[in-house]
Amino acid sequence: MHANSTSYGGASDRNDSKGECPPCNMAEEVEIEINPPTDEHGEMPFRLGDIVLDKRFGDLHPSLEVVDKVRVEWKFQFRLLLKDWGQPHYLTMLTGVCAFLLGAISTELFEGGDPKVTGLDGFKSIGGFAFFQLIVSSILWIWFFIQLSVNFPIMRGHIINVMIIWGSIFTSLIVLHVNTPDFPIGADLGDALGGTILGAVGIFFTYFFWKAVTETRDLHVQEHHLHTDVRVMEEAMTEHSLFTWTILVCIWVFTIMLNGWSGAHFIADRNVEDYASYVIHIISGILLIYLIMHILWFPQRMLGEGTRVQTRAAAAADADMIFDGVVLASEGECPSCDASVPISQNENGETVVDCDQEGCNSRGVSGTKCAGCKENYPTRYTCQSCGINSPVADFIPDLEAW
Repeated sequence: MHANSTSYGGASDRNDSKGECPPCNMAEEVEIEINPPTDEHGEMPFRLGDIVLDKRFGDLHPSLEVVDKVRVEWKFQFRLLLKDWGQPHYLTMLTGVCAFLLGAISTELFEGGDPKVTGLDGFKSIGGFAFFQLIVSSILWIWFFIQLSVNFPIMRGHIINVMIIWGSIFTSLIVLHVNTPDFPIGADLGDALGGTILGAVGIFFTYFFWKAVTETRDLHVQEHHLHTDVRVMEEAMTEHSLFTWTILVCIWVFTIMLNGWSGAHFIADRNVEDYASYVIHIISGILLIYLIMHILWFPQRMLGEGTRVQTRAAAAADADMIFDGVVLASEGECPSCDASVPISQNENGETVVDCDQEGCNSRGVSGTKCAGCKENYPTRYTCQSCGINSPVADFIPDLEAW
């Protein structure tokens, strides 16, 4: 906060005002300018509040203001992405696209395959070039996820979650097509149980991923943008909005479903005449690569380097682990008047007191020899408030354990 007020007697008129008191006028206005704290954890070329829409849907009807909010945040994110992404990001995206296309486009797909060949026998029947594509695609996928962890280090711990989400939802669509090739047409609830469970696993990990990012954002604002003015805090929370990012996460999950359904639907049809589902599979797969990079990049850009993205519960568990084994000394108090006394208890249950010899500032276990003056630490203590003299153990309060 900076306070700007008019000062009396500048450098040029100090000689004229020397010895004079500035006039005191209660009616005189003093302007105070409140500047919200700026981000110290990253330079921003522009801020969310700088984005202005030429035309607003909210002017047509107040209920459409949410559309304007999405438009503003998307415009902000895309403009920031174009300025922030460099060669490593585009090469990572290209690696992911190549990995997907090498695994999705193959002459083996158009031959229909043999429904009687499964398992390892299926791998043996793959042609030489198609097998080479499979190996290269697997290597590129591994390299793609490694590059994600390098480009977005604070999201590194959640890349495994992203892989679980992607894999479980995609696999669920494959399982749902096993007994129902035209899924969802003709689907049976009993046959859909396995796919439903896998899908539920993906949704659960999606919620966990979203919750970790949003709660880390809340903590970030409370730590880096703490201000006595509530309006400044609200403005900081608005600047760190994750509303549109949440929509992108939902779009990402829906795209996984569409990609898995279209791919499984195309493979399940032995007599392929319509390649529409295959085209949808290719387009949605390429879109998935971009979406996964976007939803990992934006929290990284918002929260800055060194942040650990985790839920409040995980942060609390980490704090418990940090303090695990650390025993806080019990504060001694007089058994008669409850006054605080310099007596405590260590982690071994021993009573710790100050040495009562003049000029000695040592502290140790009652009854043992003092390392400073070679005298024994006192075993009794006299309360300075009420004068009661009791064994030092009596000054340790009894604590109930639950």
